[in-house]
Amino acid sequence: MFAVFPLNIVVLPGEEVALHLFEARYKQLYADFKSGKEFAIVFSSKSEMADFGTLVYIKRVINEFPDDTVDLIVQGSKIIKIDDFKQAYPKKLYSGVEAKLIEHDTVVSKELIELFNLFLNKFGKRKSKDKPSIFQIANRIEMPQETKREFISLSDNAALNRFLINQIRFNLKVREQEDLLNQKFHLN
Repeated sequence: MFAVFPLNIVVLPGEEVALHLFEARYKQLYADFKSGKEFAIVFSSKSEMADFGTLVYIKRVINEFPDDTVDLIVQGSKIIKIDDFKQAYPKKLYSGVEAKLIEHDTVVSKELIELFNLFLNKFGKRKSKDKPSIFQIANRIEMPQETKREFISLSDNAALNRFLINQIRFNLKVREQEDLLNQKFHLN
């Protein structure tokens, strides 16, 4: 069982997210996991909890306050498939989930690499010297939460590649339309 922090965000492997923990249950989670052990962040809204989440670990503590609230940075590591939500982790204030680790074969296709490089050029983003992983690409194209939620639910490498190729094509098309509008605006 994994301790869980239900939030209205999706964290991708490799992604860093800032959190402010102030509720008693999450202050307790911090105390239990500040040594670097992993816990889960699972997308949750008022009406539902997602079937997939991400294991994260505390990468850096920004501030610890006298009332035990804390600001910190967590980093995603692995995707999990939720089997069962437990309202209470044994003998703790926070919740838990029974879940399986999802192992991804994260080979990046040549087509995805080419489109990603085009994306970086069009959006003026810095290129890395190293070949990016599938999750590094997903992090760099800045997908909305609902899109990230759909992405982490994909189980095979081909589907992950296709998904990102479609996202990048969409972003490039939007950029193309923005450029056309800017040109028309200047002409008037």
